[in-house]
Amino acid sequence: MVVKFRQDVGLGNTDAINLKSLLLKLKVVSIFRPLSDDFCGMSLKDSSSHRFMLINSNHSKGRQHFTIAHELFHLFIEENPKPHKCTLSNGSKNPIEQQANMFASILLMPEDGILQLLSKNEVEKGEVTLASVLRIEHYYSVSRQAF
Repeated sequence: MVVKFRQDVGLGNTDAINLKSLLLKLKVVSIFRPLSDDFCGMSLKDSSSHRFMLINSNHSKGRQHFTIAHELFHLFIEENPKPHKCTLSNGSKNPIEQQANMFASILLMPEDGILQLLSKNEVEKGEVTLASVLRIEHYYSVSRQAF
């Protein structure tokens, strides 16, 4: 589902995403506002398929990117999404929220792209250096929470 979404929006299987440009391309009305620490964001889709997203601008850019990708799942993948706010604590047991989190992680950091950023030695040994983690974090503009 992530590969198809990436293809549908014109992204390759290794590309980093400019999420603000993607939101404009997808015509998602997006508002970035300071909100309480636990509140990550929310999204709504009306019966006319107008889409809206609210993102907590107090969070780090990496966290905001994860929240945007998570909310894209609700807006474009989930069937009949119900409006709700996403918090740092509400996704751990809810299967839909777990799917949205997995979608966000894979969308932001596609496996093929990560493999290109790792050395052959790291891939073969299954041991990734901190330098590689930081390189991936920087390239894909994510926080370590997305890993």
